Amino acid sequence: MLPLSHPVDVSQANGHQSSLMSEFLSLFADATLTAPDMALAAAAVFFSGLLRAFVGFGFAMALVPLLALIVGPVAAVPMALLLEMLSGLQMLPKVRKKADWHSIRLILPMAILAAPFGVYLLDVLDADSLRILISVALLGAVALMASGYVLPAKLPLPVTLSIGGTSGLLAGSTAMAGPPVLVYFLGRASTPESARASMFMYFSLTSVTTLSIGLITCIVPYETLLLAFMLSPALFLSNIMGSWAFHAMGDHHYKPIALTLLTLIALVMLVQAVAG
Repeated sequence: MLPLSHPVDVSQANGHQSSLMSEFLSLFADATLTAPDMALAAAAVFFSGLLRAFVGFGFAMALVPLLALIVGPVAAVPMALLLEMLSGLQMLPKVRKKADWHSIRLILPMAILAAPFGVYLLDVLDADSLRILISVALLGAVALMASGYVLPAKLPLPVTLSIGGTSGLLAGSTAMAGPPVLVYFLGRASTPESARASMFMYFSLTSVTTLSIGLITCIVPYETLLLAFMLSPALFLSNIMGSWAFHAMGDHHYKPIALTLLTLIALVMLVQAVAG
């Protein structure tokens, strides 16, 4: 004869489920913005996603300042990282075969290893001085690329590794990891599809790394992540439309648009650094 199991306390189980539901509803309520703010945040995500889906970069640089006006900078940064990661997952089947994975596998580990040393640079150099140097160098690189100068399709291994190291140093010291990588992928003799796909995947992977650190150290609240998920439909739509625009006119207009965006990034960085 089988032993009888203990009777289930139905009221206790229902109470536990009710408590979980209450916690979720409370979390959802904390994450939800007012209707006007939600509409503005969705518009910011859509615009930034459209930009990135076309050129392959610029998502966080466009989204963080816009979202910061609505949710504050502390929440805007992890939201941008999560959305950038989700964007990479959506676009992965379309861009993974076009990306320069050889370069990414060399650059990304070096950037991750060098990032902590970038924090040390802040004790030695002034962050605004670094931003001025970066913006001036970026403007010079844009001028070279606009003049028709093209980097070799294959660069020596030490040069490629130094690109990753410089990106990591800048990430740790100024939170601006992009410029060296952008010049590397845009300035070489590669197709627009390859440059776009490579930058798309590189920044998606860096966002995964950075967000993981934030989650492990428990500095990213769940309400912030839930709000980012709530805004993801605007992101997914922008990826579809931005990809369509790239394939419709990317071959002819990609580089001028990308160089214009790089110029704007450099000028904004320069103004912010000078303003202190």
